[in-house]
Amino acid sequence: MRITWKNAWQPGPVIVAVGMDHGLAHGFIDAVQELRAGDVLDDGACRVQVESRIRLCREDGLCLEAWTGQVAGAVTAGERGCVLSRSGFSLAWITLSDKGSRGERVDASGPCIRDTVAETMELSLARGVIIPDEPLMLKAALVDCCLNHGFDLVFTTGGTGVGPRDITPEATLPLLDKRLPGFERAMTLASLSKTPHAVISRAVAGTMGKSLVVNLPGSPKAVRENLMAILPALRHTVEKLQGDPRDCGQ
Repeated sequence: MRITWKNAWQPGPVIVAVGMDHGLAHGFIDAVQELRAGDVLDDGACRVQVESRIRLCREDGLCLEAWTGQVAGAVTAGERGCVLSRSGFSLAWITLSDKGSRGERVDASGPCIRDTVAETMELSLARGVIIPDEPLMLKAALVDCCLNHGFDLVFTTGGTGVGPRDITPEATLPLLDKRLPGFERAMTLASLSKTPHAVISRAVAGTMGKSLVVNLPGSPKAVRENLMAILPALRHTVEKLQGDPRDCGQ
């Protein structure tokens, strides 16, 4: 793979086009290969961690794939070889909260997901979003995180109960390629050891593309309790999902 930088650039945000140049891009890579959120492009002088896949419109009306990212090191203009690497896992959380989406409540559960997972897994990138309890918005957010940006781990928090606005499982389930009932049972058992109200949870878990998707409760306390039940299996699940050929017993 080769990368071409059009101008010198200091550490900070950049746009890297894929396949060909574009007027809005700071540089472009020549190899059209799959990139995922958290990947690192290293040309020997600087490193760029890609974060969000975007589309740049061309004059012919077609769109060109590009990524926003963060540069570490100084960019120098010119073409040079580039190595694609990855360190750690990328994580996205989607917080469902009508009040939170209006700025009336601080999202404590999303950061709790990030911090709890980071205790046992190296995270290269962690991002979150708050949306209202709307099924179409949740479906769009899940598709974006899993199939567009390619996050390894995608968690939702909130909306797993039986309230009128609890829609998370219904929105999530049709999108899953493979359901993981073992994750669901483990989380339920962990919650039941704390409260009998855990029987109300309808959270689902499964895979979507190369991403692991898990519904979590809305409170930070319940988030951590549920995560502790599945943390030991997260790494192995993502590695097998993304094609790890090693025997499971190794």
